[in-house]
Amino acid sequence: MAYIWQVCKFVLPPARCVGRESVTCTILHSSLKNSNNNYNVELWRGMAGHSKWSNIKHIKASKDAEKRVVYNKYSRLLKIAIKEGGGTDPHLNSKLAKVIELALGQNMQRSTIKNVIDTYQKSQDNAKSAIIEYKGPGGVFLLTEVLTDNITRTKTTLHSAVRKLNIQEVKGSIRHLFEEKGVVMVSSQGMCLETAMDNAIEIGAEDVEEHEDNLVFTCSPEDFVKVKQGLENLKYTVNYASVDYLPKLSVSISEEEEKQLDVIIKKLEGIDEVIRVHVNV
Repeated sequence: MAYIWQVCKFVLPPARCVGRESVTCTILHSSLKNSNNNYNVELWRGMAGHSKWSNIKHIKASKDAEKRVVYNKYSRLLKIAIKEGGGTDPHLNSKLAKVIELALGQNMQRSTIKNVIDTYQKSQDNAKSAIIEYKGPGGVFLLTEVLTDNITRTKTTLHSAVRKLNIQEVKGSIRHLFEEKGVVMVSSQGMCLETAMDNAIEIGAEDVEEHEDNLVFTCSPEDFVKVKQGLENLKYTVNYASVDYLPKLSVSISEEEEKQLDVIIKKLEGIDEVIRVHVNV
């Protein structure tokens, strides 16, 4: 199966990206690994650990780098939670409340969290969402979701970040190679697929599949909130919930191409305007 690109990943075992199969491969390119309260607390790719420095200067540099990683990751997660949860009030937006709790658990200051939320709220007055499309190593296509008040400036920033990498902007839409779906992943513990299928019909989901220790419900974007709430009302434990672009057909890439793709996605996700990246592997 696949793994989730996008910000972070939820409760999925980190199976590699080559030769995956089902719908979970889809989410698998949009998000937290190593679950903690069902969410991961590491950038889900490219954080394979930090060297142990022998002098104070290097230790401080490493700690500062870790703080930047935490800040960048949770800034992005907060933006996604606001966008998908429908507001900046954590009392009304449970997804935002959960991300705030996780950020605090990683020692992100409340004042910093508030500043991220306030800045995002102000930027929304003039900002618009857009998707910038790229072709990467091995013929992989990338949909890069951005929120910006100046798409030309943002494109320039993105192109500058990846100009020396194996990637180029696509002239002409590739969005038809993906489909936008609501995805809700729940724990399958104590649940059987037959019951889950009945529940899917009941709450308006289009499909449900088993993946490892999870059940993955998919639905139309319009029904996403209803399906998620329906599953919570049925006492399912929700491990991941998002509206994602799922590839209609996944491609296989080599190990070397996968490494190149990792670098590209890290570069793109490091840019403030980028919300997340979807790929068709």
